[in-house]
Amino acid sequence: MQFISEEVLNKISYKSTLGQSLKQISLRKTPLDDILKDIKIYRSEYTDIVVQENLIGSRFKSDDSIIRKYEKTLRMGGGFKQCFNDILGFRLHFDGYPGEYPEYFRVVDLRNGKKVDDGYRAVHLYYQRDNLAYPIEIQLWCAKDYQFNIWSHKLVYKYWDAEIGKRLYEKYMSGAIGTEEDFKNEMNRLVRDKNQREGQNSD
Repeated sequence: MQFISEEVLNKISYKSTLGQSLKQISLRKTPLDDILKDIKIYRSEYTDIVVQENLIGSRFKSDDSIIRKYEKTLRMGGGFKQCFNDILGFRLHFDGYPGEYPEYFRVVDLRNGKKVDDGYRAVHLYYQRDNLAYPIEIQLWCAKDYQFNIWSHKLVYKYWDAEIGKRLYEKYMSGAIGTEEDFKNEMNRLVRDKNQREGQNSD
């Protein structure tokens, strides 16, 4: 089990051209075009470094994903750093979750779910070189959570409500879902039930 070293993380850390600490930048007052231009520089100047360092599981967030998250964060009243904490991210799969983590990471433990539980289970690690640099996110999907997260992101994530994801995870952990086909069938059943309930409530 090997984490990305602090030395390598420093190499791929990008200092924003927006000229302020990310905590001080107003998401609402900063034009989205300016943000997208800044992130485009990040991608163009750092993609080669990511490749040279052979960082498996890496991805730069696409403009479409950035815009969706930007709009959602504005609706929820979130800030700039919250919105752009995963422009460069990694997804790692270990047999089990580590018992400890290097001190240069900020650890967000989601093994028991998010505040609004949608079934997603993971540990997120964040590295930020300084307040002017974009954070780098590392998602750890380990043990049985790995397969569920794969199916969830492929079939459910960002499409259905949190309750459906939570119930799918419960079914998965009970052994009632063992294949992707099982997952699809149970998801479709839950969606039909939800639509029926909402239809009855609207009568």
